[in-house]
Amino acid sequence: MTQNKILYFFFAFTFLATSLFAQQIRLNEAPEDLQLYARDTSNTAEVAVSGEVKGEPDFKAFTLKVFKDNALYDTKSDTLKNKKFSVSSTIKAGLHAYRFEFYINKKGIDSLYFKADDVVCGDAYIITGQSNSHPSSSASTYSNPYCRSFGVKTGYKAYNDKEKKVRWGMATGNLEGLEGVGGWFKINPFGVGVWGMELMKLIVEKHQIPVCIINGGSGSSSIEQNMLYPEKPSLETSFGRLAYRVDQAGLKDKIKAIFWHQGESNAATIEGYQSYATNFDTLLQDWKRVYTNLEKVYLFQLHPGCGRNPISYLSEMREVQNQIDQKYDMVNIMSTLGVTGHDGCHFAYEGYLEFAQRIYPLVARDYYNEKPSFTITPPKLLEANYESSKRMVLHFDQPILLEEESTVDGVVHYLKDQFFASEDSNTKQINLEVNKIKVEGNSLILTLKKASNYKYITYLPSKFYVGTRDIYNGPWLSGSENNIGALSFDRRPITQLKN
Repeated sequence: MTQNKILYFFFAFTFLATSLFAQQIRLNEAPEDLQLYARDTSNTAEVAVSGEVKGEPDFKAFTLKVFKDNALYDTKSDTLKNKKFSVSSTIKAGLHAYRFEFYINKKGIDSLYFKADDVVCGDAYIITGQSNSHPSSSASTYSNPYCRSFGVKTGYKAYNDKEKKVRWGMATGNLEGLEGVGGWFKINPFGVGVWGMELMKLIVEKHQIPVCIINGGSGSSSIEQNMLYPEKPSLETSFGRLAYRVDQAGLKDKIKAIFWHQGESNAATIEGYQSYATNFDTLLQDWKRVYTNLEKVYLFQLHPGCGRNPISYLSEMREVQNQIDQKYDMVNIMSTLGVTGHDGCHFAYEGYLEFAQRIYPLVARDYYNEKPSFTITPPKLLEANYESSKRMVLHFDQPILLEEESTVDGVVHYLKDQFFASEDSNTKQINLEVNKIKVEGNSLILTLKKASNYKYITYLPSKFYVGTRDIYNGPWLSGSENNIGALSFDRRPITQLKN
């Protein structure tokens, strides 16, 4: 336990003992109001109280009483040993509130020294990235006593002494004073974002397990701004501020998964996207080193958009994200394509709810023993090949659904026009001239207007509809079982006809 946390316990608990006792007793470890303890594989957590007495003790015995939903649950008594005390109790995960009361016995009389209310046992997660990782909304009014967070999401701002005093609280997807969706650069105590809050709601209500999410997102941040820099003071970096909060919460070795939505900023330059895979490798290794029991990273593939600059490498960035998913077993990718309410960079409140609804089945499968009855992952391209010089077939890992056309801002756009091809991986891509498009099970069949022998194929423009400055927003390919947008891909090789 850190020195700051020890000092917090010393000053912040509601001490009901005399001032003499407050001067004598030093707590090293103890629960706090609203704290979430992460459950272990036995579905429980150990809660410890320990400390020492400075000077000559005027008591020998102590007692810890634990109440579960206001009924006495456990009592532990012991005596000082070398002026030190230590006692613990095991609590169970579930929708139960525990209260801890620690008594010291002086001349046969028990005196309440401190208490901690509304302690729970459940699961802990991290959300981080850039703005789409932490959207707040005035429509996000849901609250639940079993949805917790810790500390202040400060974005780019380093922690001050006042913010360090903010400890445990009820998670929120809202932000004080906000109208609509936003809050990208605002300080927000206990803020987890709209989709973070919806994800918590789904877990708590469906599986009866308390959840803590700590959100460390920073609006417009690059991957570099989210990385660890050991040479810099911890609280001056986004990585350091997030790790500080997780550490202060006692959860550094208890985080199950990280949800990562980031990449728009790096897609603005060729250097940004080309260095992304290497930077992610470094970031992942630092995550695993700091959050020692990290099991999963859920990565969101980007939607076309963000910024009116015509230069963009979003298509290439989305392919880098595909490759990251393929490289690491612990990384699972989720599409944001086809999510409702995209405004060119961010999403409507309903769209962010859809983020949670898309990713929740993966979390439920991985951590809550749900056995899905349908495909819960986005469609992924397995291979592309020519069946004839004018017929190309794209094979996906699941049955797909075709949206042939979509009207966006009064203009009709066709899916057959959203495929691009090139003779090699470095030359500029051109529109693949498709005459007809259809689906057969897991396969998308493209009938071309003329014979060709392209070597590489791409699905979706980088940012804009071709020949416009209008950000792409459909039509889409999607999974026929789940309506999740198929992952876009960039410069995938096409198997050629055999001579």
